[in-house]
Parts: sequence; C-alpha cells; structure tokens
Amino acid sequence: MIDNKYSVRKYFVSTTLATAFVFSSMLAGGASANGGPGSEPITNDTSVTEQKQPVQSKSAPVSNSNLTKGDSGQAVKELQKTLQAKGQTANPDGTFGIETEGAVKNVQSNHGLSVDGIVGPATNKVLSTTTTDSNPEVEIEDVATSQGSNDQAEETVNQSNQTDIVSIANSVVGKPYTPGGTTPAGFDSSGFINYVFDKAGVSLDRTHASMWANNGTHVDSPNVGDVVFFENTYKNGVSHSGIYLGDNQMVHAGTSNTGVEVTTMSYDYWQSRYIGAKTFN
Repeated sequence: MIDNKYSVRKYFVSTTLATAFVFSSMLAGGASANGGPGSEPITNDTSVTEQKQPVQSKSAPVSNSNLTKGDSGQAVKELQKTLQAKGQTANPDGTFGIETEGAVKNVQSNHGLSVDGIVGPATNKVLSTTTTDSNPEVEIEDVATSQGSNDQAEETVNQSNQTDIVSIANSVVGKPYTPGGTTPAGFDSSGFINYVFDKAGVSLDRTHASMWANNGTHVDSPNVGDVVFFENTYKNGVSHSGIYLGDNQMVHAGTSNTGVEVTTMSYDYWQSRYIGAKTFN
C-alpha cells in the first residue's frame, strides 16, 4: 500500500513544477512580442515606447502628396530630372527652390493649368506623360526627302499678306499634332508652317533646317507674320519653328498634347533654343 504522505508530496512537487514552467513560458512569450523588427529596444524610460513606422518616401513625378517650394529630398530630385527632360531649367539638387518653382509654373502655363508652382495631381499627370510630349516631336522630315528645294521662297507676300498669314495660322489653332501631317486633320511643326504659307501663296521647303538654310531672308528681330526658328528641341540642329504674332508670342504645332497652339517665347525652354527669325516677304 502506497504511503499517503508520499503521494501528497509527489503531487505537490509536480504541480509546482508545472506552474513554474507555464509562468516561464508566458514571460518568454511577452519578451518576444516586443523584440521584433522595427520595434524599440526596452529601456528604463517610464514613458510608453512606440514602434517606429517606416518612413514613406514620395515618388516623383507622380505622387499622392503635393510637392511645393521649400520641400527637399529624393522626390524633389526626381521631379527636377523630369522637369529637365521636359525642357525646363531645374538643377537636380533635391531642393525645391525658386528655379524649380519657376519650371513648374512654366509647365502649368503651357498646359492650361492653374499656375501656382505646386506639384499637385493635375501637374503630376502632365509630368507623367512621355518626355517627347514636352518638346516638338519626331517628324516625318527625319526620313523623308525634302519636298522642293527652292533657293528662295516666292517673293509674293506683301505687308497685307502678313495679316493673312496670321489669320490662316490662327484659324487652325486647336487642330491635332500628327507626325508627318500637313493638313488640318493633323500637323507636325514644319507641316504647319508649310500649310499656312502655301495658303498665302508661298512655297517653302519641307523641313525646318531647309527653310532656315534656303528660304526667305534673315531679320534681326521678327515682325508679325515672320517665322521664328529654334534648335536642339527633339534633335540636334534646327528642328522647330513657329509664326510670330507679336508681343513675344508665336503660334506653332507643339505636341500631341497641345496640337496647334499659341504660346509665349518668354519661357526658358524657347529662349535657350531660339536662333533667329526669317521673313518670307
């Protein structure tokens, strides 16, 4: 027969060991819950220690957060690179200063947005389009033979025809941009110039470079109805032109986003690429 006292002692020891094991496990589980990745180390500070949250970085140019003057960091640097690709002056130093703000305002003005210098959803959408949409696009002239090689444009445009040229040009404002296009169904930039002057009775070479080299007469400063020329837009060399409207404005076939539009030549993009003007009188 088993001694009752012995049984009681055995039961008491077993129960004590089991309780100690459970209590130890609870302590171990509590320690591991505060020691995972991203948590603060345990300190003697009596304040409640909060778990660090990962820093959310802004992506550029598209972001759910606005970028504005005074911001800095990688998101701003990416924005500046995008602005440069769009033909704007924006040193990619990661600091949203006066220069970057001005570049943003230029883009906003070019696309009919509110000109506030803040990169919000609408401006982000414009900046997210392909880079070639910001500059005059690749045209059919790159692969086509120049149509006609007149040494000079026909000398048939008189002063009254200058007004006609502007009127014809303005009549197709809003028509779409189409690479290789020469009609109101779609123009490329040199095709637009050809169309307007053809309607005015003047035959021009097909490409910007050929018009600059062969047609008309160089002038020191443009008059209304003259053609203003630019280089190093979508390619090196003479590559874009527009019809001067006065007050530093021109009408031109811009991009697939803008089509034929009136814009100012005061933007840094155009000023830095302007090479001169010609009259086709």
